[in-house]
Amino acid sequence: MDIVNSSSINLLDKIRFVDGRDRLTDYYTKLSKKNLKMAMDLINQESLSFTALFLLQPTINALSIFENLSIRNKIGIDLINETTMYNEPVNSIYLSPKHVQKVYSVMKWVLETGAPDDGLSDKFDELLDISAAVLTKEYRDWSVLPVITDMIFKRNKRGFFIHDLVWAFFESRDTKSLVLIGNKLQSEEPRDVELACKLLSFVPGIGDEYTKECDEKYSTFINWIEENIIFLRFTGESFQLTRKPIVYEINLEAKYLCKMVSIDTGETLKALNEKECELLDEFKILDVDNRRLLSGFSLSMHRKNLKLWEEWMRNPIIDQLRIARSGGVYND
Repeated sequence: MDIVNSSSINLLDKIRFVDGRDRLTDYYTKLSKKNLKMAMDLINQESLSFTALFLLQPTINALSIFENLSIRNKIGIDLINETTMYNEPVNSIYLSPKHVQKVYSVMKWVLETGAPDDGLSDKFDELLDISAAVLTKEYRDWSVLPVITDMIFKRNKRGFFIHDLVWAFFESRDTKSLVLIGNKLQSEEPRDVELACKLLSFVPGIGDEYTKECDEKYSTFINWIEENIIFLRFTGESFQLTRKPIVYEINLEAKYLCKMVSIDTGETLKALNEKECELLDEFKILDVDNRRLLSGFSLSMHRKNLKLWEEWMRNPIIDQLRIARSGGVYND
């Protein structure tokens, strides 16, 4: 589709695409002085991009037409005018329950319509990062994660700052979204693969260095996520604090019992019975290699043959280990 000729594109954006930002500012200044109603109708249309509003913000301030803006655009201008936004992401008058849904929709509009112009300016990119963080952390909106992922990898190729976007991505605490990064292990672009390895370095077998075994790394990741997704706990570690954060860790105890855990606490979602608690008391005193062996074997058997798994779990843990080491062969 020719975006410039599309009927769904706002006229102000069309001018921006064809003639550039200076022409946009000049056109809107003249239109506002000549026909204010037409100028306000145009800028308040739902089809306007955040990018266009951002570029017109100095003009809006100079013309003193803020009060004629739609609520969406007023919140957008407030966002642009803020100087320290991580502590106060929006003007306090919009934080009431009355406006919370509107603030959410504006943040989503900012990110989704502004993302194609990422790199416009440091201020503009900061606003995109803030919107991403608010959407994922405060509103838990996972629908924007593909947009954030695309921005992370495109920005990385340009050599721009990505840590805040990466933080926003992981703060979603959506384990399924890890596949969006994992898919980049198959990219033909070495920088994409290198970054994917770095972001997924907490996955055993991935590492944080680029190698030619991309297909092998991708298979390793897919197998790992399919096996462990319901046993993962979000740790909160980030690239702001360490070069190799362990963003997610596996609850081996829950994996051993085949119990889903809370992503936030790592605790099993269902209470354990007395027998399960006794098993865990024995499991906890094992060294980490044996815990990994038992938890992996337990899950594999549970998925293949529930009846046989239940029989295996009735064994003393020393016998469970013997059977697991022998590959599941029962020897009397």
